[in-house]
Amino acid sequence: MKYFSQSYLLIVVLLIGCSGSGEKEPADASQGHPNIVFIISDDQAWTDYSFMGHPHIETPNIDNLASEGLTFTRGYLPAPVCRPSLASLITGLYPHQHGVTGNDPAFEFDRESNSRTEWLQARKEVNDVVTNRFNELPSLTDYLSELGYLSLQTGKWWEGSWKDGGFTHGMTHGDPARGGRHGDEGLTIGREGMQPIEDFMDQAQQENKPFFLWYAPFMPHTPHTPPDSLLNKYLPDAPSEPIAKYWAMIDWFDITVGQLLGSIEDRGLEDNTLVVYVTDNGWVQNPETENQFIWPSKQSPYDDGIRTPITYKWPGEIPARMDTSTFVSSNDIAATVLDILDIEPERTLPGINVLDQEQLQAREAVYSEDFNHDIADVHEPTKSLEHRVVLKRPWKLIVPKEEGTSPEEELSGGGRFIDMIEEPELYHIVNDPHERNDVASEHPEIVRELTQRLNNWWSPEF
Repeated sequence: MKYFSQSYLLIVVLLIGCSGSGEKEPADASQGHPNIVFIISDDQAWTDYSFMGHPHIETPNIDNLASEGLTFTRGYLPAPVCRPSLASLITGLYPHQHGVTGNDPAFEFDRESNSRTEWLQARKEVNDVVTNRFNELPSLTDYLSELGYLSLQTGKWWEGSWKDGGFTHGMTHGDPARGGRHGDEGLTIGREGMQPIEDFMDQAQQENKPFFLWYAPFMPHTPHTPPDSLLNKYLPDAPSEPIAKYWAMIDWFDITVGQLLGSIEDRGLEDNTLVVYVTDNGWVQNPETENQFIWPSKQSPYDDGIRTPITYKWPGEIPARMDTSTFVSSNDIAATVLDILDIEPERTLPGINVLDQEQLQAREAVYSEDFNHDIADVHEPTKSLEHRVVLKRPWKLIVPKEEGTSPEEELSGGGRFIDMIEEPELYHIVNDPHERNDVASEHPEIVRELTQRLNNWWSPEF
């Protein structure tokens, strides 16, 4: 498969290698175990792909990836904001299990009198509680490192540096004195080229090592600054320029995906590479204001905040299929990868191997949770809870926090804060995918049953 590209971008990416010996010795890529590549979109609605039916946005490379792999169009995220979602992706745990429930810790700070660098340094003192606790948990990078993998972090990364995250190579330094918060130097990947990934892939091949690639570019995330050629492509059809810029950013991201996949193919690695695609959280562009979202999307428990297509592609090993009905979770990704590699995790993971039809059929529900943008108490991170979600086909129930109220004031993070709903909301999510008709009052027995299921599942450890 030849992938689409454009000359103004120098980009190639992807791949991580996996050895399957099960012994804690350096792995040998010649054993035939797959490289593994995570492609992670940042702030993109589940509707905003051409293969998902968008009438204007063009995503030919992601479309090809979806058609060539096992694609679940009803994937769900454990959180509607990036940091908790990404932390879940690398560990396979829910936010209430790994403790990363928001993007920033809450703390007192005079923004008017102090600089952003001073804010970042003050933030670090509180945030280290979250990061240090998280980095003690076993993650995919730890398991892969024990098998001899090389691993590269690019793009978004919140939990300190790439070394803190257990990667063997990386871009993010995490130093607040140099602007470290959620990716710093890693955020240049994709927007400014892909040379770090090119070099890493070449090194892995030279050393005959399998490798893991974390490609989480700051795209289509704000700032929406697409090339003029892409912006002009969408201006005639978009209802406003802010929306045209958002659409163009998705197209730009798709181009980088094509260059990444093409680079893998050019190196002869396609057949020995497992590629996983997912987004970190949703987004609905504000039509009037650039670089802003509107409710309900990001930071919300609705599908525009937590739904995503999820694709697994491994030629010759995973049959291509478009699954439009099964509810799956991004927490399944870690569980599936570990099962493929015959690795027993140190603790029980909530996800399942989605390649196992028996496990898929036996599962009755998937879950999500919504916390405030800021972690109200780093020692009790679930205090910031706003909503919990359970999906049991064909239903989706959103339940507000039973006790207390959502913070009404903005804390230190500077994000938007959304009021909680007052009563549980129930949607027939199959027939009503845009959640326009709350039917909780019509089905009190379903609300009771799903609420009980939520309560049985919910077991915060903090």
